[in-house]
Amino acid sequence: MVAGLPKKASQPLSQLFPASCCLCKESVIYPNICLCALCIDDLPWLKQSCPQCGIYFKSNKLCPACQKSSPHFRRCLAAFEYRNDAVTQLIYASKKNLFSPEMMQLSQLLAKFILLSYKTKPLPDIIIPVPMHWRNKIIRGFNQADSIALHVARFINHKTIDYQLCRRTVYSSPQHLSSKKQRVRNIKNVFSIYIPDHQSCLSNTSHHSAIAGKTIAIIDDVVTTGATVNAMAAILKTAGAKYVDVWAVARTGWRIG
Repeated sequence: MVAGLPKKASQPLSQLFPASCCLCKESVIYPNICLCALCIDDLPWLKQSCPQCGIYFKSNKLCPACQKSSPHFRRCLAAFEYRNDAVTQLIYASKKNLFSPEMMQLSQLLAKFILLSYKTKPLPDIIIPVPMHWRNKIIRGFNQADSIALHVARFINHKTIDYQLCRRTVYSSPQHLSSKKQRVRNIKNVFSIYIPDHQSCLSNTSHHSAIAGKTIAIIDDVVTTGATVNAMAAILKTAGAKYVDVWAVARTGWRIG
């Protein structure tokens, strides 16, 4: 128990900084948060992928789908493959609490992956979490992409996160319940660029001074088909962004197109 705190108040601290690995129960050594070094090594790191859409691809060259039709984003960086394993378990747990240790651990690992991927290249100017429709945000209580963006920005020492610039103005059914074709249809015209001074949204053909000429990083927990981030990238490019990159904790093997 933490000195000076009642038992009920100190309990969340033990959940935030667990002493044992949440997968194997072995000891966790700083700077790791809730996973031991062995479990981190055993995670399905995405070591080979298409350099543009980010799906697993053995040659590290453009996949056939990207050769045929390029997405609107420049690259998709995902730390892990998303499959029915420990990463799925960790992501599911991270959606229960805004500051869950699983959320912080996955964000830390993604941040390390991002820094390794960019190396000497400049990081994007602005980080934008994939926005959640207000209905879904009320139900869950928070947007997990906001939390990941906050933690990743802290780990990579990035100062600019914009939570308001891109908004989901149209409600769509949950994407994980949709087929590949439905996902593409569901996400059509659901995002808008927000102008705070005018309390309104830009049309799809307008430029925004905060975006023009900038490189933007869209961040989310899981990229499945890429339909959501591709739709966001399209409207950001239309608003004047020079490049759009995508950062995600995990990537499935699905691809739009």
